[in-house]
Amino acid sequence: MAMAVATAVTLSYRRSRTTSRDWSVANSVPVGVVDTSLTEPIVINIGGKKYETYESTLNQFPNTLLGNPEKRKKYFDEKNNEYFFDRHRSSFTAILYYYQSGGMLERPLHVPPDIFLEELNFFQLTDDMQKENEAVANCEDDDGGKDYDDEEELPKNRTLRAIWLAFESPNSSFCAKGLAIFSLVIILLSIVVFCVETMPVLNDSPRTDANETKPAANETKPAERGKNKHVFFVLNAICSSWFTFEYVIRFIASPNKIRFLKAILNILDLLSILPFYVSLIVPEESAGSIDILRVMRVIRVCRIFKLTRHSKGLHVLGKTLYASVNELIMLMLFLVIGVILFASAAYYAEDKPGSKFASIPHAFWWAVVTMTTVGYGDMYPQTTLGKLVGAMCALSGVLAIALPVPVIVSNFEFYYKEELSKRENAESVSYKNLNSLVPKSPMLEHKLLLDSEAGTPTHSAKLDVNPGQYSSPLLTHRITNGAMKFGQDTIIETDELSTGGGGGSGSKPSTPINRRKQQQSAPPNSETVL
Repeated sequence: MAMAVATAVTLSYRRSRTTSRDWSVANSVPVGVVDTSLTEPIVINIGGKKYETYESTLNQFPNTLLGNPEKRKKYFDEKNNEYFFDRHRSSFTAILYYYQSGGMLERPLHVPPDIFLEELNFFQLTDDMQKENEAVANCEDDDGGKDYDDEEELPKNRTLRAIWLAFESPNSSFCAKGLAIFSLVIILLSIVVFCVETMPVLNDSPRTDANETKPAANETKPAERGKNKHVFFVLNAICSSWFTFEYVIRFIASPNKIRFLKAILNILDLLSILPFYVSLIVPEESAGSIDILRVMRVIRVCRIFKLTRHSKGLHVLGKTLYASVNELIMLMLFLVIGVILFASAAYYAEDKPGSKFASIPHAFWWAVVTMTTVGYGDMYPQTTLGKLVGAMCALSGVLAIALPVPVIVSNFEFYYKEELSKRENAESVSYKNLNSLVPKSPMLEHKLLLDSEAGTPTHSAKLDVNPGQYSSPLLTHRITNGAMKFGQDTIIETDELSTGGGGGSGSKPSTPINRRKQQQSAPPNSETVL
């Protein structure tokens, strides 16, 4: 599934760059002449491990080291008729796959991120990805310019950015956490008020029987009704005021106003706010206004969806349902077909005086509760044929519900693991500013630190990102447990690819430290190219 996601992500920029790249390659050879050099295999030696590929495969990316004949010719060994690089072998397996797949990187899990990024810089894949992303940003792709990167867009203004993070990212600061807790308390208070105000003891308009003229035994006195109504009104006013303030502030600070208004959660927030203000405008005397107020009070239940902002579990559930729309539609279709069939069969099987199956629509309810294995017992077949229909209805319902469930569970497991991965990396990876990075290498600031006691060099990689400071998608770089993303290029972490293996049995990986030691121990006339 991860591979499918990566393929879908890379399609957007791969399509947009095909025209220009294919044109340049095709027009470099005269019409009617076949360039046989492009179809001949070339050998690439990476630290003693040889790889073979076609030159046409490498030439897909002319901005990279291997894709440019002028850049790679200085590494050509005429004696062995091969290109020799004393580099990390496990990383090159993924780099070669980048050319073979047309722009998709896969990092083996056992390769450290800093080593992998250093290899990408050496083979100049980072520059190529940056140019491709800039080209895609300046053209309109087939998907209407939809951004596939799930990094959150931030306001450019520093004050608005701080406000936006305070309301949208509870983990961004201590103040944001306090604000999230306060908002959660207000949401819970509004839900409690919504439920408690319907209790007969506290309700100002208790339900009575249609033929009953005397007040109910648990009806409150008029004075108490007015007091309770005032208390509930004040509580609703407090909650609605906070929701209104929160919605307006978030709208002002949002980096994309149209996207903000179209978001489903924001639409639900607006629906949860409107009933209070409608109740202030609409009078309660007329019968029509009472119906409107009842509808508005029902809409207030949308406030419960505000909990989604403060619960990662609800986020996972929402993503699962959204990804399983096709399966849910199929499930509903199965149920509708089954309900119609078995309701019709039960109606004709129970065709006798006094039967509760008065019509086929009356039997719909029985078919629904039977197929879902609820079985309220308010309607049940009494004839032998009707009981047989009921048994078939129950068995069919179990099968119909069980068929799409594995797909839905698989989607839930995928998004749940993704959420766990984000939590783990949120604790281990810190994001800072990119001001101290060298402009030619914006991806990584790689430092070699010398241990003062042991005198052995150790590696440390610092990833500094300020998403609002740079416009290039490449600079919104993050490392996660399951994937690394460079703007619209996706790097999926996988196990060792079958085409490339590690550094060979019993050999040490060709890390920068080992290469430095090999360089020091190599003879003066060594032709090893670093």
